[in-house]
Amino acid sequence: MIFDSIQNKENYREYETLYQILCYLEGLKQGELPLPDTVICENRAFCNPVSLTSKPEDACIYEAHKKYIDLHYIVSGREGIATADVKSLTASVPYNADRDIAFYKGSAFGRYLLKPGDFMVCYPSDAHMVAIMENKPENIEKVVVKIKVQ
Repeated sequence: MIFDSIQNKENYREYETLYQILCYLEGLKQGELPLPDTVICENRAFCNPVSLTSKPEDACIYEAHKKYIDLHYIVSGREGIATADVKSLTASVPYNADRDIAFYKGSAFGRYLLKPGDFMVCYPSDAHMVAIMENKPENIEKVVVKIKVQ
């Protein structure tokens, strides 16, 4: 798992795909969201806009993927994301290969508050619980990048 700010994108220059993605995200105009299924790296990474309202943590659930790494980039609002090793959780909805997702219950290893310009990379071993509110429900706009696992 990586939690960082787009301002630090130069730290990832040696990681070609990740760096290309961060450059793309940094190039978005303030408040701009991409069109659905925008390809960033041919046959490797695409992104989708996501608009949601945060909610209490007990109303959220962990998710994890096997075919894609998720990169969550906050455009507006503040989003709490909790993470845990997928092996430490209990499956509540089994893995669906067509949708590349499984849902889990369990305890967090870490909690993070993402603000505009922040991003989080969640690998297949990183279950992540998204949409957690800080103090009260808040509208969030973000970009979710799907990076194909090699």
